[in-house]
Amino acid sequence: MVFDVARHRFSEGFLTLLLFALIASVAVVVGGEVVPIEGAAPLRGFIDSLTVQYPVATAVALFPMLVYAGLRLARSTVRVGIYSATSMGVMALSAVSMLQCVVSTNYLYIAVVVLLVTVLISRLLYCFGAKVRVDFLFAAMLSAGVMPLVDNALIPLSLVVSIIVIFLRASLRETIVVLLGVSLPTLLYCYVLWLFGNDFGTTFLEVWNGGLVEQHQALVAYLTIQRLIFLGVVLLLYICSVVFYFKARVTMLDHVRSIWTLLMVLQLLLVAMLILMPTASEALVVAMIIIMTVMLPQFFLSVDVPTATIAYIALMVSSLATIY
Repeated sequence: MVFDVARHRFSEGFLTLLLFALIASVAVVVGGEVVPIEGAAPLRGFIDSLTVQYPVATAVALFPMLVYAGLRLARSTVRVGIYSATSMGVMALSAVSMLQCVVSTNYLYIAVVVLLVTVLISRLLYCFGAKVRVDFLFAAMLSAGVMPLVDNALIPLSLVVSIIVIFLRASLRETIVVLLGVSLPTLLYCYVLWLFGNDFGTTFLEVWNGGLVEQHQALVAYLTIQRLIFLGVVLLLYICSVVFYFKARVTMLDHVRSIWTLLMVLQLLLVAMLILMPTASEALVVAMIIIMTVMLPQFFLSVDVPTATIAYIALMVSSLATIY
């Protein structure tokens, strides 16, 4: 295994991604019983029921989900070029982070959150250049729109991302795409329930009023000692990455600086939500880890090889410790 992660070739990063995705799929099979949450988001109960009824099948499905998420992040960061030098490091780093995130009793729900955040970030990276791919923007906002149906705590994130994108793009066409993408999943869900006899308006309000449901107990259970240690390691590397970004900022293109600003604003928002919201759940922690992971290659590109190797090993060890 090559420990200079910032200079990974595709084959090295891909093998690391496959290995950690396989470890995650095996580790979750021996997990405990899923504990349902009263008043959870509409799709949360359905996802948890799949985990309970089909534990082996959902554990197997976890593998392609994590591989897809890692490949998606790597492809977008390389093509957009958000670091001071080209790097495939995010593929291996995301594999390490996702393993730590999904090893939980409700692993399928966590994996869905990982996919939603991954699609949101990876597609948004393409939307800050001179030309915006409307299909990418729509996919990003569609992912943001599904978030309130999966976890109540993600409602503010979905709204803030929409506002930020509208503010930064300031185009009528793109504003329509954003509003359509973020509202379509909830409207479609309400329409399906309306077909089965429920009131459309009441269903809509129930989805968005779910942001008041207490979820602290699930969050506390998720934040084990091993996971807190991993969070500490990631947070330290993230802070260093931001420092190195500001040192290299003048050499970066305008759209790259806009991307970094967006990622840092979202990170601050997630921290505030985690501290202040009564509905804070493990989904916020997962989103924080994924967003921080996207920025970590800047650290590994900016330090010498021995320091990068030690940091990468510390990250892997703290992640693997979660399975014990």
